[in-house]
Amino acid sequence: MPQTVKTKETYEFQNSTIDKKKLSGLMLEIYEKYGSARASDVADALKNLGFHFATKAGVTISIEDLTVPEDKKDLISSAEEQIEDAQKKFERGDITEVERYNKVIDTWSETTEKLTEKVVERFNRLNPVYMMAFSGARGNISQVRQLVGMRGLMADSQGQIIDLPIKTNFKEGLNVTEYIISSYGARKGLVDTALKTADSGYLTRRLVDVAQDVTIRAHDCGSKRGVVVHALFEGEKLTVGIVERVIGRVAVEDIISLKTKEVIVKRNELIDRQKSKLIEEHGVASAKVRSPLVCDLPYGICQTCYGWSLTTNTIVDIGEAIGIIAAQSIGEPGTQLTMRTFHTGGVVAGAAKRKQIRSPLSDILKFDIPVKEIRTRYGDTVLQTTKEGKIKIGKDDFFLPAGSQIRFKSGAKIEKDTVVAEYTEIQQKGLIEKATKDIISDHSGQILFEGFSVDERRDRQGNISKTANKNGIIWIMEGDVYNLPAGSKLIPEDGQHVKVSDILAETLIISERGGEVRFNNDLVIEEVKVGKEKIKRLIQGREVSIVIARVGAENAKLESTKQGNSWKVKATKTNPEELYTIKVVPGETIENKSVIAELVDDGVMAVTTAGEIRYDGLEVDESRIITQPGKIIFIPEEVHYLSKDVSLKLVENEDRVKAGQEIVKDVFTHLDGFIEIKVDNDIIHEVIVRPGELFDIPEPSLLKCEDEEIVKEGMEIYPGIKINDTKVVTLIENEEKGTVKLLLRPVQTFAIEPKKVFFQGYSTDNNIALLAVTQMLYRDGERVRNFNGGPLSKTSLVLTMGGDLSALKGKVEIGKIVDSKQELQIIVQENIVLRREQDTNVTQLLINNNDHIAPGVALAKTQVLARSNGEVSLSTQQEKRLLLITINDLIKQETTIKPAVKVGDFVKLGDKLAGGTESACSGQIVSAENKSVIIRKGRPYLVNAGAQLQCDQGHLVQRGDQLAALIYERVKTADIVQGLPRVEELLEGRKPKDAAILSEFNAKVKIIEEDDARRLILASGETEQEVSIPPGLNVIVENGQAVKIGEPLTDGPANPHDILNLLGIEAVQQYLLDEVQKVYRSQGVEIADKHVETIIRQMTRKVRIEDAGDTILLPGELVELADIKKETEKARKLISKDARPPAYKPILLGITKASLNTESFISAASFQETTRILSEAAIQGKKDWLRGLKENVIIGRLIPAGTGYLYSRALESNIPDYGQLTSEGFAAEPSLN
Repeated sequence: MPQTVKTKETYEFQNSTIDKKKLSGLMLEIYEKYGSARASDVADALKNLGFHFATKAGVTISIEDLTVPEDKKDLISSAEEQIEDAQKKFERGDITEVERYNKVIDTWSETTEKLTEKVVERFNRLNPVYMMAFSGARGNISQVRQLVGMRGLMADSQGQIIDLPIKTNFKEGLNVTEYIISSYGARKGLVDTALKTADSGYLTRRLVDVAQDVTIRAHDCGSKRGVVVHALFEGEKLTVGIVERVIGRVAVEDIISLKTKEVIVKRNELIDRQKSKLIEEHGVASAKVRSPLVCDLPYGICQTCYGWSLTTNTIVDIGEAIGIIAAQSIGEPGTQLTMRTFHTGGVVAGAAKRKQIRSPLSDILKFDIPVKEIRTRYGDTVLQTTKEGKIKIGKDDFFLPAGSQIRFKSGAKIEKDTVVAEYTEIQQKGLIEKATKDIISDHSGQILFEGFSVDERRDRQGNISKTANKNGIIWIMEGDVYNLPAGSKLIPEDGQHVKVSDILAETLIISERGGEVRFNNDLVIEEVKVGKEKIKRLIQGREVSIVIARVGAENAKLESTKQGNSWKVKATKTNPEELYTIKVVPGETIENKSVIAELVDDGVMAVTTAGEIRYDGLEVDESRIITQPGKIIFIPEEVHYLSKDVSLKLVENEDRVKAGQEIVKDVFTHLDGFIEIKVDNDIIHEVIVRPGELFDIPEPSLLKCEDEEIVKEGMEIYPGIKINDTKVVTLIENEEKGTVKLLLRPVQTFAIEPKKVFFQGYSTDNNIALLAVTQMLYRDGERVRNFNGGPLSKTSLVLTMGGDLSALKGKVEIGKIVDSKQELQIIVQENIVLRREQDTNVTQLLINNNDHIAPGVALAKTQVLARSNGEVSLSTQQEKRLLLITINDLIKQETTIKPAVKVGDFVKLGDKLAGGTESACSGQIVSAENKSVIIRKGRPYLVNAGAQLQCDQGHLVQRGDQLAALIYERVKTADIVQGLPRVEELLEGRKPKDAAILSEFNAKVKIIEEDDARRLILASGETEQEVSIPPGLNVIVENGQAVKIGEPLTDGPANPHDILNLLGIEAVQQYLLDEVQKVYRSQGVEIADKHVETIIRQMTRKVRIEDAGDTILLPGELVELADIKKETEKARKLISKDARPPAYKPILLGITKASLNTESFISAASFQETTRILSEAAIQGKKDWLRGLKENVIIGRLIPAGTGYLYSRALESNIPDYGQLTSEGFAAEPSLN
């Protein structure tokens, strides 16, 4: 930029509408021509001008400013006609469900697009809404469209597009349905914004960390390398011109004009705005320029490789912290990026991108381009050109590229303004995926297949899948389908005519077990006279109960008191009186093994104190019921669980206490014995009192028994200590004094056996009984916690059910049995469902309430009755359904002449039957006489080849049943990672989901088609390599095609690591740059390439040592190229001149890994994994040369950027070995002060 400003030069008058974009261009031009002082004056003046006229204009928005175009009605009705037409074709079976859906979506997309154009056309140029949107002040065309056009199509919560568009706009107002449809997207938008902020901030932090030490450190590194830049296109549309890509860069070599062959820009010359325009004018397609990616400085970047500073549009200053600037430039727009992982079902805006050729006049169409017949995504049959060429209508020629669709054959007469052909302008090689769409039956009826047969395939698990072998039609021949109950008997035969209310099928409901019948309270029964007999018809209610067994007390009398019910067995000469407390209540449902009553026993064995229970020969089951009689040994012991301060204790360990003595404040003992106090942190937790005799044992090794062992009488357990009766040995150790004392504790022994009782029960079945069992209240080793002791066992009456009754449940009831006495009994009943809630089925009861029936007796008869007159057709498959063809399912049509159709033919709505007579419905001809036909109504569904069939020929289906699943290909937009997640994926160097497979060498493609799979083989000379294609990826190369190394063979995003391995470091750098920029540009965000290049440079700086050569580097170590050169020189100096340099492989590190692998351990530790990094640095004896900004901020020095740069360089020059590798321990120890 010229430094002297020409003050007299005037700026030429701009006579055009100046919007936001032009305004920024104007300011830039003034700044570059006249300098910053004049530019700020102009900016000030423009600001005043803007405020002045904004105040005067008072631009606002009101309902009056929103004008809905008059053409809207016509556009919408035209779209509705097309959709109605598609619906008719679908109902005729001419197109599939998928083709109808595609047509609906594309029609509405196109209509929305056209309406938007009309909205813009109809706007008055002074309309405030127009001015705001198109000047760039506020809003955009999409928002204006929703205000005055139509909202258009919306996606549902799964991301599938709802084929019901919002036809209204915000001015007209939305109805409830439209509002609900809109709310999906609105919610998603809000959630996205909330999540995006955090993600964007974290991305910025990682970027700053990876690039914070990149500063401008020299004028020129002398690099001879460069990157080639050229204009970027999307299809044929220019997205970024060469001017924007070369401006502010330095040329690596002379840039020569293609027209005049003169040098436009010399080598190492900065390309300013003037020179960049010259490059464009002279038709230079690409230029090789310096870039941060090729800078040879070991640390930082030089001015020449960086070029312009984008703040001043002059060469960047030395000491500029360009790494931080790059990180902020990429991170800041993160919040503007979409977070979405789009899933549109791949059909939006399909038609809008196609270019149509309309006939300019009525004439003959002629062409001789090679064509093939194809079926379009809307189900139309058209001709597709296989090569490019021209078509002629009259005298006019029209060019068509290969792949265009022509709607008429050559020689056809074309009306004026008819669409003759169409083609896609931008040939997008979209990613294709397979998807399925279910076909659901609209009617009940019988399935017939037309035009295809079924292929069956059995998989490894033995499942059979059925597919259609070619395009064809599934017909549903209409009729009433009746579901028949299981085990029903069919009454009419196939083809028999029946009348309304005739019995079609009947089922007997049989009780497997006999018993007493009980009707439930909700049963409503009506007696109807049929002929001479009366029948009981069930009107309401569903179940009856059969009492199959009962059990009760034989010799006990039921007594009721306020406390509850009990059974009393009277005393006789042979047995004492017994009283049982009943533990169940009337109406209660009880399971097998439940306790019904407990014996109130005076003579039960009990203990009087707390203590420990031990079994001696006694065995019990999981319910503690005695299975083997034996003994119980009871060891008295009292445990007080407390939480009191240690100062409150009134006795000490090993003190002897008497019953009733206070041992801790407010705590009294119930036993005589010795004390053990458990204290933790000056809090008393337990106080244990153990009765017994205490002995000192100076020599514990002479003890002849174990701690807590039970010893019998007469045994000498220690010299001088002999046992008189059975005791338990407890050792008390005093760790402070180092002494051991022996406590011999008394025990009580109880003989335990099942109690004999005199209760007798009755039972109506051998598999059910009330059994008396004795149950222990404590298991082996359990403690009696009650200080006053308690019983050891109890005797209960338990309900036991065996055999086929064991799975059933009992019910308690009190009923009058004999002499008006009340009796408690337990009944086992089975509930039998008599009817389902179906209006056509009639249930007739064959039994009465309280009847006693034998096993196998029928309780009821369920009959399925015909709802109308008709002809019976039975299913050919093994299914419980029956079809009734009624008069409504048949249509008779008179014809003028003899019908041209015959019996069995399928006809569709509108097909010719005879002469001019058209079919009034779709269906099958069942009768064709002289001048009339009878058609059985049917609904055709078109299926394509490969459709998965869920029904079979002859099947009977109800409305809503699934018939088949169509398999179709769609443009894969599902889960395409976009926006911020995509930038993160690229900068972290992650392998993308469903990554493309790349060719590993130059080869020719061979594709071998097998049953249902494709094998892809790469052949190069003699070598052949098979490439395995994972499911979900589609091959995008043709058979016989030549592919180069690194070329994708399948769809999907490339894995950057594969590109690095196959094509090298430059290729992966270019790929990352293009992909990151693609994301930002798609959102309308402009970032200079040099910022992204600065980050990519940091990601690709390191190499991995494969073979150390003669250096002291280690295989697998990550080092920088500069270090390899230094080490090689060192090895040649110290070992020999011919020392082998190391072999290495370039690697790509994600920004997080690159940050953690930086030379500065202070910077890395302040980012993540602090402990690991500092530990490794200490172990390796690393040094931090404080080159970056972060490490200097942390230790409180000036940063080596901006004004601190010179200070930093001065310090560096004072250190003799500054910057040498130190982790290997061969450099001197400098001091940094």
